[in-house]
Amino acid sequence: MITKSGNRIVSIVVGGCVAAAFFVSLSTFGQGTLRSAIGADAERRANQWLALALQETGGDMTALLSGQVVLPHDNSGSVDAIAVVEEDGHVVPVSHTNSHHLDDLRKLVSQSHQSGKTGNVLQDGAHVPAFLSWFSTSSLKSWVLLPISGQADKRLAVRVPQSQIAANLAGRVQYQLVFSLGIAVITFGSFMAGYSFRRNRLQADSEEMRFLALHDELTGLPNRKQFEDRLSAAVTAANEKDHRCAVFILDLDGFKNINDTLGHLVGDELLCQTAKRLSTSLRDSDMLARLSGDEFAVIIPKIHDVAQITPMADRILELMTDPFPIDGHEIQIGCSVGIAVAPDNGDSPVKVMRNADFALYRAKSEGKRTWRFFNPKMAEDLKSRRMMEDGLRYALEKDLFALLYQPQFNLETGEVAGYEALLRWSVPGRGLIPTAMFLSVAEETGLIVPMGEWVINRAIADCRRFGPGVRIAINLSPAQLKRDGLEEFITRALRENDVDASQIEIEVNESILGRNEAAAFEKLEKIREIGVSIVMDNFGVGTSSLGLLSRYPFDKIKVDRSFMNNIDDDQKSRAVVAAICNLGRSLGMAVAGEGVESGDHAAILRAAGCQQGQGYYFGRPQSLEDILGVPVLSRIDDTQQPAMLAMAGGQAEG
Repeated sequence: MITKSGNRIVSIVVGGCVAAAFFVSLSTFGQGTLRSAIGADAERRANQWLALALQETGGDMTALLSGQVVLPHDNSGSVDAIAVVEEDGHVVPVSHTNSHHLDDLRKLVSQSHQSGKTGNVLQDGAHVPAFLSWFSTSSLKSWVLLPISGQADKRLAVRVPQSQIAANLAGRVQYQLVFSLGIAVITFGSFMAGYSFRRNRLQADSEEMRFLALHDELTGLPNRKQFEDRLSAAVTAANEKDHRCAVFILDLDGFKNINDTLGHLVGDELLCQTAKRLSTSLRDSDMLARLSGDEFAVIIPKIHDVAQITPMADRILELMTDPFPIDGHEIQIGCSVGIAVAPDNGDSPVKVMRNADFALYRAKSEGKRTWRFFNPKMAEDLKSRRMMEDGLRYALEKDLFALLYQPQFNLETGEVAGYEALLRWSVPGRGLIPTAMFLSVAEETGLIVPMGEWVINRAIADCRRFGPGVRIAINLSPAQLKRDGLEEFITRALRENDVDASQIEIEVNESILGRNEAAAFEKLEKIREIGVSIVMDNFGVGTSSLGLLSRYPFDKIKVDRSFMNNIDDDQKSRAVVAAICNLGRSLGMAVAGEGVESGDHAAILRAAGCQQGQGYYFGRPQSLEDILGVPVLSRIDDTQQPAMLAMAGGQAEG
């Protein structure tokens, strides 16, 4: 593999070779052009001298050859030597011609005959290589061969001194050569610089693309692709050798609420800080990756004892308990961890990942902020859950849900004050399935929203069949409250069924408000403006129930059923119920008690100032048809059990 420095050396060598080749070719061309120009000048000057010499002798060539024309000896004339060259190359001197000039002429004639070159001009240095002949141009002399009239076998050789003109021309050509060479060097250098820059840029882009292809853009951690490659290698090694490898899948608890309430910028920063914090808990041989969203994964490539995994998982959970300081907020968030070990929990990356997912789901379903090892029963449970999810979707599509209505009685008059609508899933062969058995799946999958809309439509339509004056309570899920256009949906259902808004109550509990309490209150107020009453359900369970009453004017509060469990013998429970009733009256809110199982319960609630009661003592949930088909007692005696109490099965919902 060639390094960057090696590439630079190769580029310099190639550049030098190209420059040298260019110099030689340009020099050869320039030298040839220069000698052609000098030869032409010599021929022109020789012909001019011959014309003047013949004019001096009256056109007598014989007088010229006999030496009657005196040549200058100071090299100032255009001709300083003459001779006769015979056809066989023999040189015959003419008087006044220096003997060493004749020696030069004989060499030039001999070279011309040997090379086979013909021409009228013989120049010094013709035998020198062109790119070195610049050194001979400063003393260049040219012999010009002119015809002799009447003697075809002889030619007159005239020596023309051209040192000065040759030097001038050589200087100009050399200047042009150096200039051209400089331009060539600059051009080539610019080209090589551009080429090197482009090549380095492409290499950098390629490395960046390779990095982005294998890393998460936000956190810089390895992405799913790199994680899967590393996991495949780790599982293969675990299968072939005497060690194990472990996979941790981590999911942040409540991350969606952070994004919804504080914005995606805070959520992104939380992910970045999570990545940094988790990285500190790992060894150099371990790998942390971000798979998607708020899901991270860790590969422990070599483990000899499974007991090593427990402290690692505990350390990760402990790291995530400390708050994250982001944009002025102290964000408290934990994580759930699912763990699978290869080859114990799978001999392929796909199986190991799937089983780690099963373990993660179990960790979340068992309270979050914990970790779980995979065991085969998890796969069975998840399969059942997925079957339930498919069944709920099918039930929505085929309208296999039903509503039961549990009565709410006025404790003072004993008359029916209204009904609470309770959702049931009608499963062929199993009857009606209570909401508690499928509520968590519906909420996790988002099916709770279309199911909730079905409940609103059906309950309002049934309210019309109940007749004027009957109030129906409908439970609202957190997902529904966050949905835009909820108030318009309720208004449309009321209008289409010609039901007065005062006949509908919307029940919410403390958990429905979430982190963004102001937005939840705003949505409830829009619903209230329609004319629908807002009821706080399960009052007294949460630690901030009293604070909620001071921040939002509910129309009614329902005391949680937990207070009724031991109210017969527990003076504290009685005191709490009495205090809640007094608080409700002081705030102008009606108070209803849930979980009324006996006449004593009803009496205690009535004595405490509670206006309404709901429970099996007053009646179990029934279908609309059963309620309308069976007469309802106008008053309930404290000691009388309604016929509905004899029905079997089911946990109390009221």
